[in-house]
Amino acid sequence: MTRVDNSPAFLMHRRMYQGSSLLLDFFTKDFGKIRLIARGARNSKTSLQMFQCLSISFKGKGELKSLSQWEIADQPRRLLGDDLILAIYINELILRLLPEGDEHIEIFESYWTFISNLNTLVSNEKEYALRKFENQLLEDLGYGIDFNFDIDGSVIDEDLKYDFIEHQGFNITNEGLFNGKTLLRLSNSDEAITDANELSILKKMNRKRLKSLLGDKPLKSKELFFVN
Repeated sequence: MTRVDNSPAFLMHRRMYQGSSLLLDFFTKDFGKIRLIARGARNSKTSLQMFQCLSISFKGKGELKSLSQWEIADQPRRLLGDDLILAIYINELILRLLPEGDEHIEIFESYWTFISNLNTLVSNEKEYALRKFENQLLEDLGYGIDFNFDIDGSVIDEDLKYDFIEHQGFNITNEGLFNGKTLLRLSNSDEAITDANELSILKKMNRKRLKSLLGDKPLKSKELFFVN
């Protein structure tokens, strides 16, 4: 029998299962995306909250293991309005794109940072944080972009313009949407981009990159708010 104690985790999705039980999808720091059954959880006085880091313990022999214990390992957090929709959106990306049982510690840390900071950021800062998370997710899945070099291997020049070619990278062109300076800023995670025009271009680029992985099935979160 497998037994795991006190694993940091976020609840991604829940649904009813066999009467008083719940079927739960978690994103864990140590085991990636996993699905557990919580027997009798619908009758528990301690509710399982989304968007709050939990410490979970689980055990079992088969593929569907049982959640045995959980406790809050985070500060209280309540997301409302657009913040809630953005959080639902990145939950859906994780559920759709990450394989079961693969460890993704950097994505987990990026997710926790994003969720923790949502209430403290203004509009453009939130959008940039969202693009950063998307970039981290794509990089961990093997679809990252080196923002320091163009498709010919030359160092990005801040005074030139570039177009983005899917699955290849950036190509120098006089009519390019991307300023070299913007691309170099993207390579520096400490420097936020808040210019509305630059953020709009980044959104379009990431939309294209994600679509090749998501396929034709639309994201349900887009029905609430068009975030990507």
